[in-house]
Amino acid sequence: MASSRLCIHIALLSFAAIAPAAAQTAPADPAAATAPAVPATVRHLDYGVRFGPSFTTLTSVDTIDVEAAAAAFEPTLNFGGFMTIGLAGPWSFQPEVLFAAKGQRIRDKDARPVITITGEPKLPAADRVILVRYLEFPLLLRLTKRTHENTSVFLIGGPAYAFRRNAVIREVIDSGKREDIADLVNGSSLSYIAGAGLQHRRWLVDARITKGMRNIASDPTPAAVKASAFSVLMGARF
Repeated sequence: MASSRLCIHIALLSFAAIAPAAAQTAPADPAAATAPAVPATVRHLDYGVRFGPSFTTLTSVDTIDVEAAAAAFEPTLNFGGFMTIGLAGPWSFQPEVLFAAKGQRIRDKDARPVITITGEPKLPAADRVILVRYLEFPLLLRLTKRTHENTSVFLIGGPAYAFRRNAVIREVIDSGKREDIADLVNGSSLSYIAGAGLQHRRWLVDARITKGMRNIASDPTPAAVKASAFSVLMGARF
């Protein structure tokens, strides 16, 4: 009988010791344990490089060279880098830095027409180029729509600030023959960019129009000079 009472006392004491420990170590609600934590707002950041051709024009060439007439657009090559910073929803901010150039092919105003093989007169091809090289900083808003798992289309738009690196009139055939015209061109420029593009995985391409908003000639006589371009830029994210 005494041994039975001893066993009961031992059992009670054991339960009294184990029960609080069990209460302290009991797992929380399984659903709560497995539920993922609510993530904090994260702004996605991408960066990479881009390059591509640009077809550029100037609104007035005789402001720069009184003896010149516009003959054709000037093809140039842009290259640089970009960064994409995620904002709310499909919106993001895309600053870029580009080595860019804008200009116009020209010929003399009094150039005589040449006779083609068909016997028709035709103005001669351009023999010189007005070329202004810039370090350009487009500050673009980007609106993206995902079309497939790894593919999306986007619209871009915003201002571009540019700082002149040099300005010359050079010959088309011999680019080494040039005249410095930095004193005729302002040191900075402002343009507006609008375009659309496609991104697949790490690769992207966009087509954009750049419209000059500010006169770039130091003396806008007889007319203001504004630079415009149509560009196709390809790129890759790192």
